[in-house]
Amino acid sequence: MNARKLGAAAGGIALIVGLFTGCGSTNSASNATSDGDSNSGTTATYSVDGAKDSIRIASGSENKEVSGAIEQAAKQSKVSVTVDYMGSLDVMDALRNKGHHAGRDYDAVWPASSMWITMGDIKHVVKDQVSTSTTPVVFGVKQSKAEELGWANTDGTTKPVSTKDIMDAVKAKKLSFAMTSATQSNSGASAYMAFLTALNGGKSALTKDDLNDASLRKSVKTVLSGVNRSSGSSDWLKDMVVNDPDTNDSMVNYESLVIQADKALTAKNKEPLLAVYPSDGIAISDSPLAYVDRRQDKEDAFKRFSKSITSKDSKKLFEQAGRRTGSDGTLAYAKDAKVKDSFRKEWGVKSDSSVLKTITMPSSDIIEQALDQYQTVLRKPAYTLWVVDYSGSMSGKGKSGAVAGLQAALDADQARASHIEPGDDDVNVFIPFNSSAKVAQVAQGKQTATLLAASENQVANGNADIYNALEVALKNLPSDRDDYTVAIALLTDGQSDTAKLDEFKQQYASDGKGVPIFSIMFGDADSQQLNDLAKLSNGKVFDGRNGNLSGIFREVKGYN
Repeated sequence: MNARKLGAAAGGIALIVGLFTGCGSTNSASNATSDGDSNSGTTATYSVDGAKDSIRIASGSENKEVSGAIEQAAKQSKVSVTVDYMGSLDVMDALRNKGHHAGRDYDAVWPASSMWITMGDIKHVVKDQVSTSTTPVVFGVKQSKAEELGWANTDGTTKPVSTKDIMDAVKAKKLSFAMTSATQSNSGASAYMAFLTALNGGKSALTKDDLNDASLRKSVKTVLSGVNRSSGSSDWLKDMVVNDPDTNDSMVNYESLVIQADKALTAKNKEPLLAVYPSDGIAISDSPLAYVDRRQDKEDAFKRFSKSITSKDSKKLFEQAGRRTGSDGTLAYAKDAKVKDSFRKEWGVKSDSSVLKTITMPSSDIIEQALDQYQTVLRKPAYTLWVVDYSGSMSGKGKSGAVAGLQAALDADQARASHIEPGDDDVNVFIPFNSSAKVAQVAQGKQTATLLAASENQVANGNADIYNALEVALKNLPSDRDDYTVAIALLTDGQSDTAKLDEFKQQYASDGKGVPIFSIMFGDADSQQLNDLAKLSNGKVFDGRNGNLSGIFREVKGYN
């Protein structure tokens, strides 16, 4: 696989027809400090004693898995490094704004794929771009499920599986899978573009006519109907599957994150996921690191760090984490014991490059058109219940922030800018609450104006009972949850009454199991209560205490 195929310029970016790459996890570096960030999810700082230089990087969350290599490179280059982990769309946004995103200025970007640099560098601020590693996007399928589908042998080795085979399994209700949003994460975007290309024959880059082909749209929509959980982060998706492997038996993700998942699953004595490489093409992440020239005079520091992160020492750490650093997608350190421990045949992992059959990516405008089509027409419809605190403490700034957040997520014009606009079949349910709760509005498709008006007109008073409100949400789940990706989004700014906690847990166990609760923590919200909800539902807590609720609501919507 040559450099052109690994992806540098639009129209010449090549990816593997199965899937691309994504994001997220906790930082394990011994001298790194991590703190929550409401926009990017996690910030990791690698401080180097005596370092005179520092750089800040906007990175895909999948790079959390190579924290050891980042720490080592920071020390070797004598450069203190701060890494903000975020979605691919956010990295692209940073480039389009000359390195500025969410109130921060960036010296470098490190997305999962060159595709996002190509689409984002419209002001030509990128310099010194280099690929740090490669990893294909694959299906990770629980071994028993893969054997049941006829895709694997009992020793863990997998058989050739085409995208049509995947589509047929979804159509027969034999396969469902978790996948990140194509408009928020590289792994989802890459998978989606690969589905399109493979089902179109896979011989050439997609064109505008291809995207308008009704038969191709129908086929891709069938594949995407198999998505049972969505996410804005590849790394978080991996953690979600590991946290509840009995419910989640398949995911689309980076090969490296399937490997990390298998290490965690086997440590818990759970079945591993087998890596299944679509035989008619797979998407490749080339993990490019690039300098962003804002006239900030940090290029020398960046070059020192870049040289260290691509050194032989770093490459070995990358491979030990499940990435590939050899030519044409091979392994440079295949004989290393820790590398062997990652690239295990019994997990279906194929360490040679024979399975890496790339496709040529189309031009940037075709990619953007395809992503718009995904968001508005082709993806599985989302059913989101917005459970919003209107107790007395939310009066004033709290309420205005909540209203602005709902507008950012649901107003068609605002949401379009973040590629999260409602599709025609989406359903959004608005449930305001204090000590009591009820459904105030239900919005179908893009018709969200009445719901948004209700959010603005709702009066904030009284005390808060989140568990009673969540019970109301559970009573208003869709009758056929398989028709949607379903999620509850909860915003609260204080500690809740707990009288109905046990009642809610019983109802969740009987009626809501598998429905994630994404909580937005605001004001004086009780983090323990919200973390308990995330653990119960395999959901997530978003920290909105910095006041940027619009950004947080957009991020939450990106998860469903």
